[in-house]
Amino acid sequence: MGGNGYRKREFLKAALISTVGAPLLAQDQRLFGVKVPKELMQFIPVKPLNIVVTVDRIIRLEGAADRKGLPDSPLQRDKGKRIIASEESLYQLVLPRLVSLIDRSEQLDIGLADEAGSLLAELHSTQHALPEALVNFPIGISYSQSDIRFASILPAAAMQALPTLPTLPPDVLEGKPEQSTLQPDIPLSKAKDYATLKPEYARLFQTAVIRPEHRESTDWHLEMMRRSKPRYKVVSEDTGVPWYFIAVCHALESSFNFRAHLHNGDFPLSARTRQVPAGRPLKWLPPSDWESSARDALRLLGFSSQVDWSLERTLFRLEAYNGFGYRPYSVASPYLWSFSNHYTRGKYVADGKWSSNARSQQCGAAVMLKLLAEAGEIEWAKA
Repeated sequence: MGGNGYRKREFLKAALISTVGAPLLAQDQRLFGVKVPKELMQFIPVKPLNIVVTVDRIIRLEGAADRKGLPDSPLQRDKGKRIIASEESLYQLVLPRLVSLIDRSEQLDIGLADEAGSLLAELHSTQHALPEALVNFPIGISYSQSDIRFASILPAAAMQALPTLPTLPPDVLEGKPEQSTLQPDIPLSKAKDYATLKPEYARLFQTAVIRPEHRESTDWHLEMMRRSKPRYKVVSEDTGVPWYFIAVCHALESSFNFRAHLHNGDFPLSARTRQVPAGRPLKWLPPSDWESSARDALRLLGFSSQVDWSLERTLFRLEAYNGFGYRPYSVASPYLWSFSNHYTRGKYVADGKWSSNARSQQCGAAVMLKLLAEAGEIEWAKA
């Protein structure tokens, strides 16, 4: 019994070190102004501790911004309000507060903006999965645009030649997939080609309705995209990629973090990307700006060479980039439909590991595009 207890403590300590860092165990900590002895820190469960540490850091950053007299941001939500979050809700609750901190400080206090950007990048990493288009992208190798051959830019004939998703063994599943919210007489297509999926995209977009519990969050997403539109348009003018496409990529690939790379949310901008695609941009010396990094990402991923930006092609391009792996489970991809009536739950929680119970905390791209369209911000080209 004693041996098992010792192993449990050592496992917990190792988990804490790998998750929140050795310094938390090496010394006493102050959380919300209260001194927590290091001996006690070792016995706090990892997930609650992560939440507490994250919330404490946000409150301290907000306090620092107030003491420095930084102006409030229109993006601000619930500043100073107590955050009561679970592991599943933390991302949604604190995303607006971190983005607004960056908005408040980016022009006036770079140090504080980078602290907020660093924390947002950490939070983003808990939600971000490697897109299917980058799965075979070798780490640590730099590429020219001619090296990139992604599903999002391949013609239909080449799409058919892509390898099909392997059937996953039972031991990587968590129960059976829930019933799809899609109409029972119109099942979700298992196809991967644009011609087959085009009418489905139009139908799903037309019938998409925001779930009431996410309305506050989607209202904030709309405000964020509209406020940041000038920055997106600068990049759009240089790449030919519509500003609204850049906006939804910014949300999904880096959680609206203007202190991180658009490619994958890597922080800081003063260094090249570390994760796939690594080593980007090729020529990158500080001081470096988000707009230049964004241009590189859009060109590298092949989006800047596209001419068809109709609704259906845009949705196909986004799903093809992220991956068609949800379709075998009759689950509409949360990358597109999260926060809408078309998505309830079901998510890849690790490479090749499916969970029917996990739920995306990110707002889907199609939902964000519908918000913009309904606000009169998008006029779709004809397919």
